[in-house]
Amino acid sequence: MNLISQYTAQRLGFAGLIPFIALTLVALLDLNGELAIRLFIIYSAIIFSFLGGIHWGLCMADADNDQRRALQWSMLPSVAGFGILLIAALPLCCDYTLAFLSILALLHLFWLNYERRKLAEHSWYLELRNRLTFTVVALHVILIIISI
Repeated sequence: MNLISQYTAQRLGFAGLIPFIALTLVALLDLNGELAIRLFIIYSAIIFSFLGGIHWGLCMADADNDQRRALQWSMLPSVAGFGILLIAALPLCCDYTLAFLSILALLHLFWLNYERRKLAEHSWYLELRNRLTFTVVALHVILIIISI
């Protein structure tokens, strides 16, 4: 990828942090904090799902190799994100906010670890993903702390 495209990807990646940061601030200031945390969980699941699409696209671009395993792994974020949103929508007897925040934070870290092993040749992307993931996970931790 050329430098201009990398720069655009970086700008868009950092712009994707805006909803995370804004919703965390709303929750910290307790301006309808419960709604902010629910929206944060939804956005986190959507972003996690998006990460699988990146790998799907890379598999499609590599027509020379057998990509079955990588394609299967690329579905994990979508299925996991949907599963969390589905469970969150069910009328359960308990509030699972802490669990959802914790699971999503761990999934973001797990997927970063997966990408470090699979995308070592894309160093600029991994540097961007490190920054974005650690920011997102830190914001998850902040919301976990204020939800206790």
